[in-house]
This record gives sequence, structure tokens and C-alpha cells, in this order.
Amino acid sequence: MHSAFFSSSELTLRDRLIDSCVPSTLSLENVANNSNRGDIENPANKSQASICSWFLHFTRINFSSVPRVKQIHEMKLMHGEALKLVELLCMHAADLDPSGAVNIFKHPVFVAGTHGIPEIVEKIRESFPVAVQFYDNEGCNPFQRAVLFRHHKVFSLISRISHEQKLIVADNMDNFSNNMLHLVGNLAPPDQLNRVYGAALQMQRELQWEVEKVVPNIYQDARNIERKTPRMVFTEEYKELVKEGERWMKDAANSCSVVAALIATVVFAAAITVLGGTNGDSKFLVFKSEKAFVIFAMSDALSLFSSTTAILMFLSMLTARYVEDDFLQALPKRLIMGLLTLFISITTMMIAFSSTLYLVFGEAKTWILVCVAESTRVLVTLFIYLQFPLLVDMFYSTYGHGIFGKRSEKPLY
Repeated sequence: MHSAFFSSSELTLRDRLIDSCVPSTLSLENVANNSNRGDIENPANKSQASICSWFLHFTRINFSSVPRVKQIHEMKLMHGEALKLVELLCMHAADLDPSGAVNIFKHPVFVAGTHGIPEIVEKIRESFPVAVQFYDNEGCNPFQRAVLFRHHKVFSLISRISHEQKLIVADNMDNFSNNMLHLVGNLAPPDQLNRVYGAALQMQRELQWEVEKVVPNIYQDARNIERKTPRMVFTEEYKELVKEGERWMKDAANSCSVVAALIATVVFAAAITVLGGTNGDSKFLVFKSEKAFVIFAMSDALSLFSSTTAILMFLSMLTARYVEDDFLQALPKRLIMGLLTLFISITTMMIAFSSTLYLVFGEAKTWILVCVAESTRVLVTLFIYLQFPLLVDMFYSTYGHGIFGKRSEKPLY
């Protein structure tokens, strides 16, 4: 069921760009036809005349023949129809008497909270505001179910409800005296943990749940029926994941520090060994006036400095405390800096090596320069292909908007 809604779509950056251009009502063929008739210039049709329409108009390309575009267009139509159906059902259910509306809305709102469908929760909340105060057999409201099953898109809706309702929802405790902080302290379901790569990133993702900003401070030290505070629950539940994250970080630091140390050794030896030697008794460097020699000297020095920085970053990771809160910012930042400097050192080392080959064997032969440049490009591209996705994921999760993204300012009244 949840696949019929946009919130469940896992779109790449390319797919999101296509989704923003593809119309949600007209077929792709009609868009092209409308653009040919000049309907795009009609102000009344501007909502349907998207960027895709203009592109179709000027390129005369039938994008309905492109499989991925057609698939995204059909998916977008399905999302729109599903949302219209939910709106229609909510509108009719809201006209019933309160007891009848409760019987109709209660099950769907908990299913939406459990499976992570914010569109249903939002529409039900708009039609029947007290729906967010429903309680299931365990004493949880829909937002607590979303926390328990780690559906951040549903939980982010809590920032859009009224302050009074927010307090009512946040103050609720289940049948075991667990508040929201206790629930977020429970280990996340495996399907949610496995959405990110590596135990360290999984730990960081769990620490990014900002439930403490919603729950009053007095509940941070509250004890449940087992006499455990939220921090005690979190520490006990995530004990094994912390160990796995520490092992993952240290393995990565060990491997990368060995590579960085080898690069530093090589470029240091190249720096103290004068390339080409000196010119007899004059003691002037043979390649002093060559541009390639200047490039060699600068890239070799930069490679030495960056590889040394990488070694320091990875050593700091090996000697870190590895407490729970370190996985949120401190450890990811060190790994990001270490990987970045390692990437710079590898790139500049290859540039220095290429400059050396060109100085010794080039003799102004273009084909040698092309071969050396292509070899360097292949090696750097291979490193980017293997390590860059991890670097991007860590950079986005550490310096981005977090798991909740950029929250909507529109109130949910």
C-alpha cells in the first residue's frame, strides 16, 4: 500500500530532476501537443505547463519513448490518484458523527504511522484533528508508533501541529510507562538500520533523532516500568552497535593510514631526491626552467602535506574514546577529513609522477603527455568510484539537514 505514495519513493538525484519536470496530470504526448499549439503561453495553463513542456516544445522530442521518464510519469500519476482517493475518503468520513469518524480514522492513522505514510496522517489530521491523540492497544499514539518504527517523515509532522496538541502527544506514555525518549532508545528495526552503509553511519543516523526537542526536559530522566531512564535504555539497546561502529571505524582508519603512510614515504623520497640532478659545477637544477618541474615540485609538496594530515586524522580516530555521542559529529568529521586529504594526496602524487615521466621521457612528444594524463585520470577515477560514495554519504549525513531534511513551515491545522 505504501508504494502508492510519493513518500515511499526512493528516487536518485536524476530521478528527482525528472520528477520535477514531468507533469502530474497530462500525458507526455499531450504535453508535446499542447506546446505545439501554444497552450503553454496561456496563463491559465501555467500550472500544467512545466519546464518539461518548454523543453518538449523546443526539442520536439517525444519523451514518452524514454522508459525511465515514462515510468516516473506513471508513478507520479499513481501518487496523485492515491492522494485524491485519501482526500475523498477523509472528506466523507469527517461528515459522520464523532464516534463513527473515530472508528473509521483510527486504524488507518496507525497503519500510516507504522508503515511510514505521512500523506495519510496529514490528510486525516486535517479532516479530524484529534486523530493524532488516538491510542492503540499498547497506549501509543501515531507519532510514537512512527518513532518506534523509525519513520522520520511521519514524525516530522509533529512540528506542524499546534503547540497544545504537541504537548499532549509528547506527554503521552504507553502501558509500560515509556515516553517518546524511551521509544527512540529502543533498537531500530533491521530494515531501517540497513538503509545506510556501515555500523558507524547507522549509529549516527540513530543519534540524529531529535525527539528531545519535542519532549519536555522533565521526561529525560523519567523511568519506565523497569526503572530505566531513556539514556539507560539507549545504552543497553545500542551496546552491540557501538562496538560494531568502533570496529568499522578502526578498520577503516587502519587501512587508510597505511596507504597515507606509503604515499608520504614515496613523495618525501621524491622531494629530497633532486629530479634530473644539477648542471655540473653551476649547481643549478637541470629542469629548473621547465614548467613541468614546477608542477612536480608543487604537487609533490601538496601530496606530502595532505598525506601527513590524513595520517594525523586516522591516528586520532584510533585513539578516540568511542562513546555513543562521538558517532554524531566528532568521528564522522575526522573520517571525512581523512578521506578528503587522502584523496588529495593520491591525486597530487599521480600529478607529480606524471610530471616526472614527461620531463624524463616526454621530449615535447604529445602522445606521451596524452598517455600519462589518461593513466592518471583512470587511477583517480577508480579511487572516486570506489570511495567517493562513502564520502558523499558521510558528508551529507554530517553537514546536511539530517534525516528530517528541510522541514515544512506550513502549519497542520
